[in-house]
Amino acid sequence: MKISIALDWSPNTLHAGYFVAEAKEYYKDEHLDVTFVNPEDDNYTTTPAKKLANKQVHLAVAPSESVISFNTLKQSIPLVAVAAVLQKDASAIIVREDSGIERPAQLDGKTFASYHARFEDDIVRHLIKSDGGQGDLQVVNPEKLEMWHAVADQVADATWVFMPWEGPKAKHERNLLFRAFRFEEYDIPYGYSPLLITHADFVTEKAETLQAFIKATEKGWRYVVDHPEQAAELLHKHISHVDFQNLKMLEESLRLLSPFILSDRGRWGFMDGTRWLDFVEWMVNTEVLKDVDGVPMNLGQIDTSMFYTNDFFK
Repeated sequence: MKISIALDWSPNTLHAGYFVAEAKEYYKDEHLDVTFVNPEDDNYTTTPAKKLANKQVHLAVAPSESVISFNTLKQSIPLVAVAAVLQKDASAIIVREDSGIERPAQLDGKTFASYHARFEDDIVRHLIKSDGGQGDLQVVNPEKLEMWHAVADQVADATWVFMPWEGPKAKHERNLLFRAFRFEEYDIPYGYSPLLITHADFVTEKAETLQAFIKATEKGWRYVVDHPEQAAELLHKHISHVDFQNLKMLEESLRLLSPFILSDRGRWGFMDGTRWLDFVEWMVNTEVLKDVDGVPMNLGQIDTSMFYTNDFFK
């Protein structure tokens, strides 16, 4: 069974579960032929979610916002989350530790390296406001795959990263430390990120293939949690990418990532409907969630139960 997945970034440890599943032949055991689509191939010209919306791939790795965005277009496209890759949020807004910026409110008037996503900049502005600032953010748009470098090189003051990856990467490559502002610390109920998402059509058309992929992928992620050092060695050995050449960095990254992968009850992938609703309600209440014409949306226009399914975990 052939299946393709659009990755959200160049290969990194947030893809470890897939790469381990491939290296350990978990996919082969499920009779799967998996193709990974790297955004470096087109320099991120088309986002993973857009590739999925166009049915160029069967799955994509993307945040909750991508699902929400495509489902709230004028001509909505029913993208559906089928698994939460991480159960806890490992992302943060970061600044250089030596920047003198010690809290989000101090980002007023500063530059933010943005991915130019639909909701991203407003979410960060509300982080600043939640800390007592005005949300006066100057947005710049560097190359998407160069975000943390923009902060490292002082082209921008802040950006949004996954700390278990960019943190060790900056430390090992540039001897640089970041200060992180996490959303939960400022009462922002940020949603799941990253997610495995698919097109609603594939939930029925490709149910058997998706079930097999999720089963094998869960095995891969559980191996990462149980054996982070061995997982790092597998990545180092099997993935021919410049970012996987430093074994010590991979080991540190997976140690930092492991606590975010499973829920407190030891579950992988399963999504809590309350968490989806809380994030969307927050987006509505703060008017972050606007339609493509810039008009704030209300909860009556949105059915969050359509954004995800746990059917592959029954």
